[in-house]
Amino acid sequence: MKALCAQAQINMCRQRKLEERQRIMDIVELLMQVLKSENWGVYYKNQPIQPLEMQDGNSLYKVNQVDECDVETAIDQALTKGTPCKEASQTNSNQS
Repeated sequence: MKALCAQAQINMCRQRKLEERQRIMDIVELLMQVLKSENWGVYYKNQPIQPLEMQDGNSLYKVNQVDECDVETAIDQALTKGTPCKEASQTNSNQS
C-alpha cells in the first residue's frame, strides 16, 4: 500500500512539473509576442551600437541586438529557477 501511495505522489509531482513547465512556456511565448507586436527589441546595454567599417570612410553603426532565442532562454531560466516540487517534499517530511 505504501508503494502505491509513493507512486501516486511521484505521478502527481511529475504532473505538476509538466503543468508548471507549460505555464512557464506560455508566459515566455506571451512576452515574445508582445515584443514582436509592439516592434520592440532588446539590445546589450554595455555596448548598444557597434561601428562598422566602410570602404569610403563613412560611419555606419549596427545595433547590438539580443537574439530572440537568448531572450527566451533567459526568461525561461529566470522563471524556472527555484521551482522544485514543493508538495512532494512537504508530504515526505510529514510522513517521517
